[in-house]
Amino acid sequence: MKKAVFCCLMSALLWCCGDGRYTHKAAREAAEKYYTMLIKGDYKGFVEGYASSENLPEDFRSQLVDATAQFMARDDMHRLVSVEALSDSLLEDSTAFVMLQLHFSDSTSEQVELPLVLEGGKWRMQ
Repeated sequence: MKKAVFCCLMSALLWCCGDGRYTHKAAREAAEKYYTMLIKGDYKGFVEGYASSENLPEDFRSQLVDATAQFMARDDMHRLVSVEALSDSLLEDSTAFVMLQLHFSDSTSEQVELPLVLEGGKWRMQ
């Protein structure tokens, strides 16, 4: 009985979000998109990818963009060339954790986990 109730609830949740936003694929694509922005130098777009970033004061948002640019200018991050979503976990409260593989120009790689939240119909970073 518990399984039937759980399946009904999950079906209802997926049906409500049936436009494809609450899917593993959508969460992975969003995570890859944000890190691709970093690689391409779109630091403003990356900062705007944070949940509720539009509510931040403009000067604070500008400081976050500058700090992101400084972080990416570091020698180890400057060599970041590509990103690949490996796996994800979708939770019932419209959050996801996506495991990303970062690839660097010296053939090394690193894994990071990116927490996301579904906000306004879009996956955004927490």
